[in-house]
Amino acid sequence: MLRILNSSSDRARDEEEPGYVIHLPIRVADLAAATALAGTVATSLGFLAELDAGETTVSTADDQNNRHRVFCDLLLPDRSRCPQPYDHEGPCGEAPATPEQRPAPRPSPGP
Repeated sequence: MLRILNSSSDRARDEEEPGYVIHLPIRVADLAAATALAGTVATSLGFLAELDAGETTVSTADDQNNRHRVFCDLLLPDRSRCPQPYDHEGPCGEAPATPEQRPAPRPSPGP
């Protein structure tokens, strides 16, 4: 059994039940872009009870054993997990700041 990012359930992180891990390769140009996209994908799939978003990692295509964590995932006093990025500044537990949503630019009227 797995958990959703920042879930307050009391389920254990490392269940002894057998299971499978889904690897969904998505090729991105650099580590920063890969980390940002992985965080977005993991967060957007938060409705899946099977998802353990806090364990999201990225790696280079040719060295998949050398992984970079996406989320802090530190266990908090309320038994939830820190949803901040792995190398965040400030205290754990605060929801990450989301960038301001800006409307798409409108096409300019032609001559």
